[in-house]
Amino acid sequence: MLAIIISIVSFHLLLTIVFCMGIFSWRSSHSKNTPVLSIIIAAKNEEENLKRLIPKLLDQEYPKFEIIIGLDRCSDQSLELLKDHDPSKLKWVDIQSVPPNWNGKKYALNEAIKRANGEWLVFTDADCVPNSDRWLTALAKEMKSETEIVLGVSPYKRNGSFLGDFIRYEAFQTFFLYLGMTLLKRPYMAVGRNLAIKKVLFHSLDGYESIKGIVGGDDDLFVQRAKASNISVAMGNESLVASYPSRGWRSYKNQKLRHFSVSKYYQKSDVILLSLYHISHMSIYLIALLAEKSVFLFVSILFYLFIKLAAYRFVASKVGTGFNYILFPVVDMLYAFMIPFLGVWSKLVKDIKWKN
Repeated sequence: MLAIIISIVSFHLLLTIVFCMGIFSWRSSHSKNTPVLSIIIAAKNEEENLKRLIPKLLDQEYPKFEIIIGLDRCSDQSLELLKDHDPSKLKWVDIQSVPPNWNGKKYALNEAIKRANGEWLVFTDADCVPNSDRWLTALAKEMKSETEIVLGVSPYKRNGSFLGDFIRYEAFQTFFLYLGMTLLKRPYMAVGRNLAIKKVLFHSLDGYESIKGIVGGDDDLFVQRAKASNISVAMGNESLVASYPSRGWRSYKNQKLRHFSVSKYYQKSDVILLSLYHISHMSIYLIALLAEKSVFLFVSILFYLFIKLAAYRFVASKVGTGFNYILFPVVDMLYAFMIPFLGVWSKLVKDIKWKN
């Protein structure tokens, strides 16, 4: 048993340290390029969120950008809200029906992209808010001549609930993994809340045509098809786009099922590596809960928590996010069991939707 404990803890911490090394290696490109940027958003009955988001986008200090919003069969007052803004800066597409075999969100994004004049497509969601008025500038700094995709980070805001704290931690783990692997030249995913894709690349990959019916994947599956050497990362407080956590466990569960449903399109080597990370994570707590209690087991768990905390403190400072150290042992254990459980569940659910 001692050998098993040592092996599992060592393996999981080794993976953690390797991902940290990728993040540690990051340095901003400080590109002087200022390409025209087209901010692309799909919105379905997001009137209240758009009221909060649009002023933040219009206040961006970046010199050349436009905003294009695809309204997906909205029944609220979103269209009237958009009509109140200057059409030279903010454009929209009012979609009343979605063609067969198209996912609603992808169709809304696709129609918005058709009207984009920018060299780069910058994606975010209606329920998000840029962390600063230099968000676009921070992304543009990573747009070197050879760069085709820039991955950003989208942490969640605090809302005072335990679910909110757990979601914040889960998001932290998510960007820890995809940033670490991307910077080790093993990119596998992105978050569509903070992502930039060169328009030439988007069209060279036939846009959403091959994935138009899939729920999700408008971000991950582009990263899967791009060259690793042409993907950059934006980090730092100014580059963040904050989101708001789900208000209930059911909403969170549905969101994660959408995300996990795309993993079957990942490269097998990435799936294996991520599975080993999560299985070893869960195994540490299974042993802690089920094995005979001993001083060695207690010391092993303390050692695991100490190394993880040190690693995550470094990542949080590098990325520009906060981190709740007090709740760490609780949310880390819940995460260890929740993610494998939802991953298996996503394989069993057939009808996964973006929004009803």
